[in-house]
Amino acid sequence: MKIIAHRGNKRYTPENTMAAFVSAASYPIDGIEFDLQLTKDHVPVVIHDPTIDRTTNGRGAVRSFTLQELKQFDAGRSFHESFRGETIPSFSEVLRWARDSAFDLHVELKQQPDQPAFFVKKCLEEIEKFELMDRVVISSFYHPYISEIKRQNLHIKTALLTKTPIFRGTKYAQKVQADAIHIRHSFQASRYYRKWSKKGVPIRVYRVHTIREAKKCERLDVEAIITNDPRLMTEFFQSS
Repeated sequence: MKIIAHRGNKRYTPENTMAAFVSAASYPIDGIEFDLQLTKDHVPVVIHDPTIDRTTNGRGAVRSFTLQELKQFDAGRSFHESFRGETIPSFSEVLRWARDSAFDLHVELKQQPDQPAFFVKKCLEEIEKFELMDRVVISSFYHPYISEIKRQNLHIKTALLTKTPIFRGTKYAQKVQADAIHIRHSFQASRYYRKWSKKGVPIRVYRVHTIREAKKCERLDVEAIITNDPRLMTEFFQSS
C-alpha cells in the first residue's frame, strides 16, 4: 500500500509549504498531496483555503493578491517560530523542486468562483512545462473540473474527491472521467473500498491517522493512504 503525505509533512511542519514538502520527501513516501488556488494575476499557488487568514500572518482572499504580494506574507511562523520566513509556494516552484524525484504529486484543485476552464488550463500549462504529466494526479471535490481536465489533456490522471460514498461510485467515476476515487476514511466508506477496487478503480483514502486505520485500509485493498503523519506510516510499514 502506498503512502501519500497530506499537504506535506503536515503534523510536524507548516502545511503546503516547501518546508513541509522537503520534510515529507525525507521519508520513503510514494506521493505528496497539496492544494491549488489561483492568484489575482492568474498564477496557481499552493494553499488549501480560499483565504490566507488561517495559515499566514495576512488576511484576505488568495485571489485578491498577486503572487508577488502573497510572497510578502509569512506562512510558517504561526506553526512554529523556527519556520519563520516560509512563504506560499507557487505550483511552478513545487514542480521544479519535485521533477528530479520519484514520487507522485497529488494535486487538488480547489473550486474557483468563475472560469473553470481557465483555472484548469493554467494548472495544466505548468505540468506540461515541466513534463510531469506521468507523475501528477489531479483531484477535486468540484467534479466538473475532472471532465474539463480530460477535455484539455486526456493523458493526465484524475481522481474524484468525496467525503462520503457515492451511489454506484465506479460508474459515476467513469461518467465524470475520473481514473480513481479519493475518499475520506470512515466505517461507512470502508464498506466500499474492496468492492470498488475489484472493479479496477484505484482507491486512495484520506484522514487515515492511526496504524490501526492504515492496516484496515491495507486489508481492504486500498491502493494508498493520504496521511498527516508520513513518518509514522512509513516507519511502521517498512518494519512490518
